[in-house]
Amino acid sequence: MKKTIKIAHLYYDLMNLYGESGNVKALKKFIERQGIDVEIHFLTIDDKIDFKKYDFFYLGAGSEENEYIVLSELNKYRGEIKEAIEDGVMFLVTGNALELFGKKLNLKNGKSIDCLNTFSFNAIEADERIIGELFYKCHELEKNNTVVGFKNCSFNLVNKDYEKLFDSSDNIHYKNFYGMMFVGPVLIRNPYFTDHILKTLFEQHGLTYRTDDNSIEYVAYKKYIENFVINDNLD
Repeated sequence: MKKTIKIAHLYYDLMNLYGESGNVKALKKFIERQGIDVEIHFLTIDDKIDFKKYDFFYLGAGSEENEYIVLSELNKYRGEIKEAIEDGVMFLVTGNALELFGKKLNLKNGKSIDCLNTFSFNAIEADERIIGELFYKCHELEKNNTVVGFKNCSFNLVNKDYEKLFDSSDNIHYKNFYGMMFVGPVLIRNPYFTDHILKTLFEQHGLTYRTDDNSIEYVAYKKYIENFVINDNLD
């Protein structure tokens, strides 16, 4: 029986502030290139989320108001989320959605908001908004390992217990959970990183993943790296 990859796009209507639905479109395109069927399930408020039903979960950035709504909803699944991550289910969480997986949001006014406590970090509100293009090396990739992204957020992630989870861009990799403070269609901008996470996903299901880097995404990535990234300055 032919395998179908099932992707859950969580709160697609609330957490799509920077057109991050492009990440799900990229996943679909890259998977279909392999000759594998893919289903996108769009889940939002009041939809029942079964964390054993899907192969890949995606959650993008949203407004502050929507972020708090989604936090309230995800709190219903706190235990299931942690169990799925420990079981190696693939997650990609981008932008300020990553803040929800820590212990608390610590606000400048001295108040704090309890989060999912999936990881032992706190999100600390900065004095000024953090905006800019950032780069980091994904050390799991042997080559073409520079990940390019744009950061636009109000919080820094601070963690004393799990410092190894973090890099200079406040990104997290734990098992098959990838959390990136980058916003926008990061998977389109970083096709080799997309290949990496999908290769891992395919191996989980006994499938073979082949990279064909002749398409426009790879050409654009290499040209950007050539023109704008000084690799000696990367972590």
